Amino acid sequence: MIDEKRVFSLHYFGARFADNRLPVEVLPDLQAFRELLLSYTKDEWRRRHPDRKKLPKNFSSELELALFDIADGSAIPRLEWRRASTQPALFLVEDEFDEAVEAAYQSVIDLIDPSNTLTAKLDASKISALNRLGAALHEGERIDFASRNQFGKVVSLDAKRRKELIGEYKQTYSSRIEGSGELIGTTSPSDTSGQCYIELDTGKFGKISVPVDRLQLYEDFADFLNSEVRFDLLVELDLNDNFKGVLDVFEVALQDDPHADAIAEARERLDEFSRFEDGWHDGTGKAIERRAINAALDFIVGTRSLSADIRVFPIESGGILIDATLGTWEYSIEFLGSGGAEMYGVDTASESEMLPCYFENVDNVIADFVRRAEA
Repeated sequence: MIDEKRVFSLHYFGARFADNRLPVEVLPDLQAFRELLLSYTKDEWRRRHPDRKKLPKNFSSELELALFDIADGSAIPRLEWRRASTQPALFLVEDEFDEAVEAAYQSVIDLIDPSNTLTAKLDASKISALNRLGAALHEGERIDFASRNQFGKVVSLDAKRRKELIGEYKQTYSSRIEGSGELIGTTSPSDTSGQCYIELDTGKFGKISVPVDRLQLYEDFADFLNSEVRFDLLVELDLNDNFKGVLDVFEVALQDDPHADAIAEARERLDEFSRFEDGWHDGTGKAIERRAINAALDFIVGTRSLSADIRVFPIESGGILIDATLGTWEYSIEFLGSGGAEMYGVDTASESEMLPCYFENVDNVIADFVRRAEA
């Protein structure tokens, strides 16, 4: 029989939690909540017994939490705590452990409450638990905790509040992120026991290294540079949300790319140009520079989502010319052996022109081309 006095409810809000659904991604919250509650319960016991230097034996195992229901109202996992055993000598009175747990829960409420400015300094166990509680929350999602005292106050933990709390004690915090990025490299140490990595350009989080199994690297990624890779990661971010490192990998896999065939065709054509030697054009023409080939391929991959009609040609000076049709605009981009590029174009509908513009690197060309497409 469930003892309602010993039930804790975490109320999740957000589209993912509709119809009483609790995504498995947030299940680690329940363990983190138990560890935070246990840490405060230990504090309460020490406060009640200042003469005792050590906690009683098996103290931590006495607070068992079990998920027994997900109640109506978005998603509300309900957790009941039970004593693992009966230890008469553990507390001076029969209800003391219950009282300590209740006081600990109120401490959790006080911690999350943004109006509480008197929160004591957190120890390592609380920071660790807090760094995992709510780590999988997305923007706009939150967990509500209701106070059990006579005031019945409700406090909310969301991504912003988590970062505020953890930021008072650490320069980084953990967060679960999902997304996709371009596969730009792989690392496979000669030592077979060494850790392998894939390098992804994610845009929002910049370039990141993701640890993978050696077999997965060779079977899934080694031959697919410039492909899209989807990921689901627990990462460490600084307080400005800059990526610091991967803490755990839940999923990393190649993503179907509708433009894969066009990219493969362009890569094959560029590989053909790379074999051109001096004099390839009726006795004239310089060998095509590798930097120009790489830049041209980067441009094709970086702009593939725009679905421009692209044609690739070698240039006698050793560069690569890309003609790209985007709507009524016709663009020409010359990638030079120096690594720079020049772009110009004309609108066939209005005869408006883009005068030749020089760019120092391919990233700047991509950014300008995307801006023009969005405009």
